[in-house]
Formats: sequence, structure tokens, C-alpha cells
Amino acid sequence: MLRVGVDAWNLPYDRRGVGRFVREILRCWHKEFGDRIEPVLVLPEWHTWTAARRYRSAVPWCRYDVVSRRFHRRAGLDLIWLPWNGPSWEPLLRPAVACIYDDSPFVFPDRTNEREPMLRAVRLCDHIVTISHASRVRLQSALGVAAEQISVVYPGVAPALRGTAAEPIERDRFVLFVGSNERRKGIDVLLAAMERVWSTGEEIRLVLAGEGHERPLVPSDRIESLGRVDDGTLAALYRACAVFVLPSLHEGFGIPVLEAMACGAPVVCSDAGGLPEAAGDAALVVPSADADALAAAILRVLRDEHTASDLRTRGMRRAADFTWRSSAEQMLDVFEHLVRSRRS
Repeated sequence: MLRVGVDAWNLPYDRRGVGRFVREILRCWHKEFGDRIEPVLVLPEWHTWTAARRYRSAVPWCRYDVVSRRFHRRAGLDLIWLPWNGPSWEPLLRPAVACIYDDSPFVFPDRTNEREPMLRAVRLCDHIVTISHASRVRLQSALGVAAEQISVVYPGVAPALRGTAAEPIERDRFVLFVGSNERRKGIDVLLAAMERVWSTGEEIRLVLAGEGHERPLVPSDRIESLGRVDDGTLAALYRACAVFVLPSLHEGFGIPVLEAMACGAPVVCSDAGGLPEAAGDAALVVPSADADALAAAILRVLRDEHTASDLRTRGMRRAADFTWRSSAEQMLDVFEHLVRSRRS
């Protein structure tokens, strides 16, 4: 059995796709692979007895052992997992594996401060895991690493976000967006596309859910901003929407695409980054930053029931292939291979 230190500094706070990835991997390790891995939470505080409760509350299915960064070398760990886009401290016990989800800090000027942990991962870590083949290619270039130093582990869909988990919310027809309010998510493109949709006479609302959408982006009685919602509400929104749209300008993978498909929503997304890998043949995929193409795809789903029904069927079939159990097992395989290689 591997005893793996998990960098836990952002575990109680990250509610984005990254946080979901980390928590679901931990949940599946506990539920499915307890005979192969024993995670230990590595905390930034040296006085772990006062801080442990906060970190354990984010993963309540297990009372994990905890250790401070200061003393992690004494904890009998076989490997360190750094799931927050690179190391948050050094020096590190080796071997170490970092998860880096996309190369957006090398693309968007407002995220350049996030480059340093990624570059530190190249220097301090033995291996990198990312979440799509598109991200793997981009990270090879951005970080200057060889292909064999990066593995791909696709995300999954949690049972709570599959079609049978919640009844749809009763509300007027709406277009749904789920994601944080940041430029790379293509919010401006979505708003421009919706103006074109509304100009055709379509009476449909736009619902925005996710971090940064607690307040309306623009004054409009046709836009509803919900902010962050729990998984039960999210599943109900996916099930109730007329179409789910993710128009990202840059995306590592696009977990909401799979979640929407799993709940039976017709999906329209851009062709940015890993989104085509998530969507497969089960979504309408349009060029990123093209508001006209996005509006046309939305209107096609709204006005053609055959298209909408076909996307629902294809989407649920595709989403069934992506499970967190598979993701957790693939991650564990990477760890075991790395530890064996270092010991041989």
C-alpha cells in the first residue's frame, strides 16, 4: 500500500473544477482503493492539531491522518501529490507528482502570477498529470517538458450529477452556463450570442451559475445570476435547461460539459482546448470567440426538437464513459509506476 502525502492547502476553499477533481479522487480512493493507497493530508500550518478540523471537513468521508509541511519528511510517505497546479512549498519529499490542468497562465496576462508554481513543478516534481491531450500538448510547449513526463487523466462525473439524482427545477425555458466569471470562460461571447438569440424574438432566459455570478453582470430581466450552487441544485438546473452552453476561450477539459450531458441536457460548446475531447460527437461544437456561430447553434437546439433529442441521447451515452473511479485508478497507477521505478 502506498502512503501518499496530499498537499491540502486549498482543499477547504476551492469550489471550481480543480477542487472537484481533488475531492472526487480522494473520495474514490477511500471508497474503492483503500487496499492500495493511504492518503495523508499535508497542511501548511505546523500546529496541525488546531487546523486539522478545517481540512478534514472538506473530505468528511474519512478521518485522514494529517502532517505539517515542516515535518512531512518524517511521516513515512512514499510519494507527494501536489494537485493545485504545482508545488506550494519546498523542499519536497521525492518522488512528487503535480497536477497542472491547463496552460492558461501562459495565455492570459491577468493570470501570469500563476506561472511560478507550474515552473516550480518542472524543477521539483518527477511527473506531471493533466486532464486532456490538448492540455498535454500545450503544457509540453509552455513548460518545456518531454511528452513522457506528462500523463493524461480525464475527469469523471459524480453520481450526484447524473440524470437520476434530481428532479428538474420548475421555471421558464432557459439557457444555462456553469462556470466562474473570468474572461477565459467566454462570458462576453455568450452575452453577445444571447443578444442575437433575443433579436430573433426568442423568449428565453439566460441563467448563470458559478463563482463570480452572485450579482447580475448587466442590468437585464432576461439574465438570472445564481452564484455558486450546491450539487443538488446544479443537477436540477442541468436537467431543466433547454440547452447548456460553455463558450470558453481556453479550457483544460470542461467538466460541466460532461455533467450537463449526464443529466440529459443538450450541449453547445466551443472548440477551445480540451472541450472537443469532453464533447466528442455528443455536442454542437462551434469556433471559440464566434458569437454568431454560438447564437446559431443555440437557436438550432431551441427550434429543432430532433437535434435537441439526439444531443440528449448522445450526451448521456458519452457521459457514462467518464467516471471518477476510473480517474482515481489511473492516478493511482501513475503513482505506483513512479514509486516502483524509483525503487528498482
